[in-house]
Amino acid sequence: ASANGVARLRRESLALYSIGFWTLAANAQAPCPGATNPIGLVLDFQTDDISEDTNVLGGFPGDVATNFYAEAACVGQLDWGTPSPDGGCPCGCGCRCSNPQFETVQQNGAMLRMRQVGRLYDGTGDPPQILDLIVKNTTFYMPWSSDQNGRTADQTFAQISLAADQEATFTYRLVANDFVCNSCVDSPGDCTCDPPAATIDFGFDMCFFDFDTGPQESDPASVEPNLGERFTTCGLDVETSYGGYYHHGKKPDSSMLVSQVLCDDTDAATIDTSAYMDIQTGSFLGGTNCIQVEALKEGAGSDNPRLFSEVTMGLGAFGGAGTCADYDVCPSYSCESDPWTCGGNVPCMTCGPIDYPDYASEADVTYPTGTILSGYPRSPGRMPDVIECPSAGATLTGAGVYPATEGVEERLQLRPYRYTMPKFVCVTYPEGTAEFSVTYRVGPNPGGDPGYGRAFLFAGTGLATSCVGPPPSPPPPS
Repeated sequence: ASANGVARLRRESLALYSIGFWTLAANAQAPCPGATNPIGLVLDFQTDDISEDTNVLGGFPGDVATNFYAEAACVGQLDWGTPSPDGGCPCGCGCRCSNPQFETVQQNGAMLRMRQVGRLYDGTGDPPQILDLIVKNTTFYMPWSSDQNGRTADQTFAQISLAADQEATFTYRLVANDFVCNSCVDSPGDCTCDPPAATIDFGFDMCFFDFDTGPQESDPASVEPNLGERFTTCGLDVETSYGGYYHHGKKPDSSMLVSQVLCDDTDAATIDTSAYMDIQTGSFLGGTNCIQVEALKEGAGSDNPRLFSEVTMGLGAFGGAGTCADYDVCPSYSCESDPWTCGGNVPCMTCGPIDYPDYASEADVTYPTGTILSGYPRSPGRMPDVIECPSAGATLTGAGVYPATEGVEERLQLRPYRYTMPKFVCVTYPEGTAEFSVTYRVGPNPGGDPGYGRAFLFAGTGLATSCVGPPPSPPPPS
């Protein structure tokens, strides 16, 4: 089939086989069954070796030394109540490093380069072309803490840190893995790196996670949310049946594997994202076929997902967080028998009074012994997102919690799903796309010097375009 034809096959026949990133396959390098072959782009960010990555986005080094750069030598976070200096701090005021790499900016080498995240299959069974992903800022960029940038070996998602009251645009470009750039360690005066975009004749998906705000007096905020996250990207494949984007409550084509781990009104329970994300489509920032996502709910770093299995349902024995029905099932324990603690030292859910000091509009609440609670008052604003259940195991919208089972990280076990799951969006870029732009914004943090910031998480889905069979056998001789 032609590349154009195969790209459409994605909507019709991406069955259960191209499953690399979803940890369903024993061998992610062979994501199709039997005699069928993968075709298209697989984006898989997980790795146990980042030594060849480049992590100096905007000239600010990351947290881990690689063969190209030293790690950020952070002095530490700027003291509470201290305003950020004009122009920001080196590596951001959450880091204040002593070794910014400003020469890389002058030499066009300031970037994230994540090695071997892409495998481009042609459907013949031949080994794939290996691709890297390069991210560069195209506007002024100030992180909150650059040691949060890039990827690590213990999580699926990469991330970009951005300081409060900042907006920055980044170009994401897929390039050949074998394009060699000089190391800025070995060649500090000559580390220019600007490889051309690869040729990609297939559509592919990217996902963006964990859209949060800071403490809010109104819900949703009537003004720009305090420390609110906003994400914009354009050039989506709006010709798809799902308009080029999907999330819990809005599935893509049923033939796509990802649709089986999302929850909408066709399932036992819907994960409604409307209270967590304001999603608009159209033309934004001079682009067309865009999506803009703005966070509506307060969140904390402890809620952040690290794996796809932590934001999806139904993966079962493969490490999933539960089923769609579980999203609405109340916990089975009461406040005085809370089986876990926050940070390993204090109970998260306790009987008695809960004080909401940052929320004048919220009355303090007292829960008597035996109360079934879903959630707990979380920092930084001790946000009022606790659901009182009528009984253990009762059905109540959004009251479900992560199970305490193997495959679910301990930091999420028994925490409410709603703190994490309804806060991500995946988008589909059309065939021929090897470069796209993303704009991130973090709202202001008035009265919260030194401002702080947010981290934006992203990853590919790990799904091939399709699985295709071998060419038909020639007809027998007549």
